[in-house]
Amino acid sequence: MNFYFHKLVLWLDNNEKRELLFKPNKVNVITGGSNTGKSAILQIINYCLFASSSKISESIINENVLWYGISIRINNKNYTICRKCLQKGIVSQDYYFSSSGENPNTPTVNSDEKTIKSLLETEFGIDHNVTIPFGSKVLRSGSKISLRYFLIFTTISEDIITNSSVYFDKQTEIRYREALLRIFDLAVGIDDIENILAKEKKYKIESDIKTLERKEKKTRSGTMDFTREINEISRQAKEFGLISPDCMADEVISAIREVINSPILQDDSSDKYSTLRREEYRQNRIIRNLKNLKQNYDVYKSKLKNIEDSILPISFLHKKKDELIKTSIYEEIVSALEDDLRAIKTDIKSRTPIDTNVHDLIHEHEQQIGLIRAELLVTPEKVISFNNDKEKYIFLGEIKEKLKNYVEESQPGIYNVQSSIDDLNKDLDLLHVKDISESKSMFIKLLEEIIQEYIIVAGTVLENYEKYHPVFDYTKKVLLLRKPLTDYIENVGSSSNHMFMHLFLFLGLHEVMQRKKVQFVPPYLIIDQPSRPYWGDGENRKEKLEHGDEAKVRKAFELLDIFVERITNDLKGSCQLIVFEHVPPSTWDGLDHVYLVEEFTNGNALIPSSYLDKKLS
Repeated sequence: MNFYFHKLVLWLDNNEKRELLFKPNKVNVITGGSNTGKSAILQIINYCLFASSSKISESIINENVLWYGISIRINNKNYTICRKCLQKGIVSQDYYFSSSGENPNTPTVNSDEKTIKSLLETEFGIDHNVTIPFGSKVLRSGSKISLRYFLIFTTISEDIITNSSVYFDKQTEIRYREALLRIFDLAVGIDDIENILAKEKKYKIESDIKTLERKEKKTRSGTMDFTREINEISRQAKEFGLISPDCMADEVISAIREVINSPILQDDSSDKYSTLRREEYRQNRIIRNLKNLKQNYDVYKSKLKNIEDSILPISFLHKKKDELIKTSIYEEIVSALEDDLRAIKTDIKSRTPIDTNVHDLIHEHEQQIGLIRAELLVTPEKVISFNNDKEKYIFLGEIKEKLKNYVEESQPGIYNVQSSIDDLNKDLDLLHVKDISESKSMFIKLLEEIIQEYIIVAGTVLENYEKYHPVFDYTKKVLLLRKPLTDYIENVGSSSNHMFMHLFLFLGLHEVMQRKKVQFVPPYLIIDQPSRPYWGDGENRKEKLEHGDEAKVRKAFELLDIFVERITNDLKGSCQLIVFEHVPPSTWDGLDHVYLVEEFTNGNALIPSSYLDKKLS
């Protein structure tokens, strides 16, 4: 992706325009004193890029501005985005947009946030397929990733540049904190859209399978309840002689409904319960006999095999007969034993193995017992009579009410559910989801290798940590330092070191993105005052940096200059750095890629004092 800011424009309330010009492939520096509006530039850029809230100061800045605007160039196209000023701290929904990069004399509302954001997201390669891979408290799984989430990779604000544990902006807001974890892999090229879509589809299929499995479990439970209820109704109806004892299970409901519609008592004196019991006993007896037969047959085979084994040495003697000393009865004994061995083998050969048949027969009779026991559940032991017609009709009414819940046509389709589960499992098997663990590991190695080179450039400014090695904590998204030849992670002190570690991480991340040609994060980085650790605060605030501190700030600019060199010359890419500072231009003398945008000194500021004086006069 090619992206850079061309202009920042303020339309002041006296019809004047205040413009700042930026250059691509440069470290664009705006330097000057405190309270001149340097940090507000970051807020203005953020505001024009659809911020839902803003910290733009009302005093001096917002009270004197009618519209804020940025002119940008994306993929060789010029765009201008303007947004009306805040009203009592509330962001405006009024936008002006130019697809040719035109800056009007006075912007007028001609577009809306959704339209402009959609166009920019298209340029960034963010479409409906770029979605949140897994949900959270605020972010919904499968929802489109906002352009604004990727912008957390493009700023190092005053709030975090010296923070020891937080490296990314907006982490106090839960949605950005959750977004960082969910978009990081995509932003740095660990994962890609195709794989995220595959993972999303896999998650959807697995979710559907779990839903169907719960439905199947509920269906089976409902079917069992249905069967138990019908069996009880059937048993009671047969017990009272309302339906025939021979009525089969699949005929019960229709038979009972017929009785309800025309309640005529069945006169059947057959003792079906006793008949079923006798048949159950008979089947059990057959099974016991079959099992005894199998057991005895196994014993018989074992003994026959033992006898055969005991006679086998005769065959061996017969083969060695020329080597033996024979008595007069040798031939007679050996011949008789060989005859016995042949007889045993013939007997075994002539007998048909019964193992398989016995198993089949036992299984068949066990199934018969199962059917008989199912029938016993719905068959009364004896037929009893109602005391009067009132009891009969009350009973019929109760059955009628129960049957309302059991319509044969609406019984749950267990087999249909299982068929759907099988189909989804087949789809799951065909789905290819790439394991990104290796890609993640290679990303971390590449990032740490790049950062190591920047650490070497920084050299002695890191003092005790000059020879330490970078370790990227992927889970916490922070940079750590490891003591050489150990696995010990150092607890790094001083805000100066933390500032440099922020630079190392972000320059490393942007270089990785350039090398992997990731398209979602625009190739710019805004850094708010790298010299912050050296100026002090409150009463300890310095008027001028000490010599050693100047050298450290100089080294920070050298890092930025080298980064631009690596991106533009080594990688043939493009980038833009925008830096707000207090230090004088002499700090970066001799650096090839540093460009002074403006010095906010001697009355010059984002809102110049000359403008304010004119307004007051």
